Amino acid sequence: MLAPPQPDLTARDRRRLQQAHEDGFLDATCRDNAAIVKAYGLWCWRLKIPMVWVERRSRYSRYCRVHLDMFTTSNLLTSSGRAAMQALGATGVSAQDARWDLIPRRNLAAVGRVALRAAVRAGNYTLNRGQPLEIDAHSRRPLEVVARRAASA
Repeated sequence: MLAPPQPDLTARDRRRLQQAHEDGFLDATCRDNAAIVKAYGLWCWRLKIPMVWVERRSRYSRYCRVHLDMFTTSNLLTSSGRAAMQALGATGVSAQDARWDLIPRRNLAAVGRVALRAAVRAGNYTLNRGQPLEIDAHSRRPLEVVARRAASA
């Protein structure tokens, strides 16, 4: 699937985006990475796949962070999925995301691939179903309607 042209991206950013489509994770270690992360997030959201992207800890740091976001899918990490992420060395793990800190630049590709494969492995994710609302038919209280949260990319 070809991504639509991004007029606000430079040629290097478009090349990084194309490489991310091939590899399954985005190497966003460039200086101004907000536009490319947003474009990659929209692409992952359209395909309903987890978003894995990499950024530097600081401008001149030799170490990077790897992020896994399940917000682009309709799935959550199960307890076995969270345990698998922690076994892979993730520091911040929740049902929606995971993060790896202090990853040397030479190991980024391996960690990105492993994170994506662990996130899409059967048994590590489940469908995100909202809690069912229990309605008491005899109650005189008005039904409280909560607005749906908008998906972010």
